[in-house]
This record gives sequence, structure tokens and C-alpha cells, in this order.
Amino acid sequence: MDYLNELNGKTGIVTGAASGIGRATAKYLAKMGAKIAIIDLDKARLEQVAEEIGADGAAAPVQLSLDISNEQAVVDAVKSAIETLGSIDFLVNSAGILRRTPFLEIETSEWDLMINVNLRAQYFLCREVLKHMAPRKSGSIVNVASLAGRSCSLLGGAHYTTVKHALVGLSRHLAREFASTGVRINAFCPGATRTPMVENKASAEELKRLDAAIPRGTVSDPSEHAKVIAFMVSDAACNIIGACIDSNGGSLMI
Repeated sequence: MDYLNELNGKTGIVTGAASGIGRATAKYLAKMGAKIAIIDLDKARLEQVAEEIGADGAAAPVQLSLDISNEQAVVDAVKSAIETLGSIDFLVNSAGILRRTPFLEIETSEWDLMINVNLRAQYFLCREVLKHMAPRKSGSIVNVASLAGRSCSLLGGAHYTTVKHALVGLSRHLAREFASTGVRINAFCPGATRTPMVENKASAEELKRLDAAIPRGTVSDPSEHAKVIAFMVSDAACNIIGACIDSNGGSLMI
């Protein structure tokens, strides 16, 4: 595919890179020739992903272990990534947490945690990267939301659905505000995906029921989403701005 050639030499940041969709995306983008900075709180797993990327023959990524809900940590991390890579052509905001707590049982602290990690952090990252991209008049941001941001979550609680809808809204607003600068911003909305986060929250029986409910017949694999995200950050998607790109095996058809 020609658009994959366009990723060679591109530079970018992938958050949540230690597992799941973030990990698959980081590995795929690096394999396609992109030079990346990978961000995650889990330093040990981040190092493992870096080793896997190197084993694939790709350029060693910049590793940045931090809590993305910490504003100053994000400011410093983006600055470090720019200084090391020289520029930032794309940002993939893939980091996030999942909680299944029923609404009436959600403590305020848990509600705040969901907002801080799944929305506030993305605001920090978008803001810092846009300070770099807008003056350069180029760049692409993909905010990984969820099918929950298009409907409601099957595996998460009300707070998870709420922040994913908010992330879609943030993506659309930023897309309109920054389109004239040449920066493209979109939301990516995956359906149920076989990630450690999901497998730790759902039982084997629940996963079987999810498989049966999906027209395709199975929940998604992170590597499938990685290929869609690679297209979204490539120049081949130059006219896709403010979109919500679904990847769910037919779970949501609108």
C-alpha cells in the first residue's frame, strides 16, 4: 500500500504504548519506518515494547515513562520528544483506563480518575503537540476513543462512556479550529478488542458472547486497529478532518 511508504521518516508520539492498541500501533508505525516516542506509565512493559521494535529491525523508540494525567510531566515529555526526534508529525493518543463500576457505586474519586486519565491527559497532549504542529502548518492527531463514544459501553461504566463521548467532541472541535493550519485531527473508535485491559475486566464467557454478537463473528485484534491508525496519520488521509473512524467488525453501523 502506497500510503505506508509515506510513513517512512515520519516522527510521532504514541501513548499507552505498553499494551493493547497503543502497543500494536507503536510497533506497526515503527515497522513502517516512522521514528517514534512511546509513552506509558508502565516502564518495564515500555522497555519490552522497545526491545520488540528493535527486534523487528526498526529504529529504537524514545521511551518516556510518565503519568499522562500530570500536566507538567506531559509538558516535559512532549518537549523531550521534540528535542530528540527533531519534530512531531503525528500524535496517537491511545492511553486509557477501563472501569466497570455500576453508576450508583461509582465513587467521586473513581469518576475523577476516569476523567483525568481518559480526557484531561488527552487535552494536555493535544495542547502541547499543537503548539508545535500549528506553526509548522502540518501534522496529524488521532485520539483513540471507543465505540462507547458513538453509543455506550458494553464493558465499561457510565464514566467510561462519558469521557469517550467527550473525547470525540474534543477531537471534532479541535479539527475545526485547527484545520486552516494544516493540522488534521480525528477520533478513532474501536469496538471490543482483545487487549489485556478488556481481558482483565471481562470473563471468558462474556468474551464469547461478544464474539457471537459481532456480525464479523469475533472481537477485534489490536493489530487490525493499528493498520487503520497508520492510514489516519499518513498523508493519504489528507482530506479526513474531524471524522470518527469506526473499526468494530460491524458492531455499529451508522
